[in-house]
Amino acid sequence: MNDEEIIRYEKYCQLRKEIRGSEDYMIVGIDVAKDKHHAFMGTATGKTLLKRLIFENNIDGYSRLLARTEAIRVQNGLSKTVFGLEPTLCANISETLPNL
Repeated sequence: MNDEEIIRYEKYCQLRKEIRGSEDYMIVGIDVAKDKHHAFMGTATGKTLLKRLIFENNIDGYSRLLARTEAIRVQNGLSKTVFGLEPTLCANISETLPNL
């Protein structure tokens, strides 16, 4: 591994350690597909907040995801959100989310 990869891995390990068992984090898992994505929302302590949100693979869909995520985060008194994407086909969504 090069220096950049080592730093990324160390940051990942630190974040994982911080999240595990925390009562501050909402975790959003996204199953990526070509036209529509499926999201699950829960806490780091194992509580399910939303079993399934289906959203389109476009700017309106991503906006819907973020709005719903924020509403559920606030409703449940959580202070932080982490998004997890499956590694395949996630370039479009990972490039779009930071720009919203």
